[in-house]
Amino acid sequence: MSNKDHHGQDEGRQSLDAASAQRAENGLGAGKEQTLPAMDQNNASRDEKVAGIVAQTRADFASESADRIAEVLGQRFEQAGVQVSPEEVARYAANISH
Repeated sequence: MSNKDHHGQDEGRQSLDAASAQRAENGLGAGKEQTLPAMDQNNASRDEKVAGIVAQTRADFASESADRIAEVLGQRFEQAGVQVSPEEVARYAANISH
């Protein structure tokens, strides 16, 4: 994935963040109250996304091998639409496993 505006698994959805829904005509539904789900807006930078993924992976897999951690990191980066080189993934995994 290389879409610079991709924010996790929500790419392509026709949904509004909460603030946009409140401003949009019928954004909250016909009854002028929120009856439909509204997404939180998350425009985190690449570095913030990487840091968050690394921190969560550390919390979830710190006792695993560096190879397993690298596998998980690779999956999580891909799911989040964040491009990270294999060398970076290996470096993060080695840091977590120590």
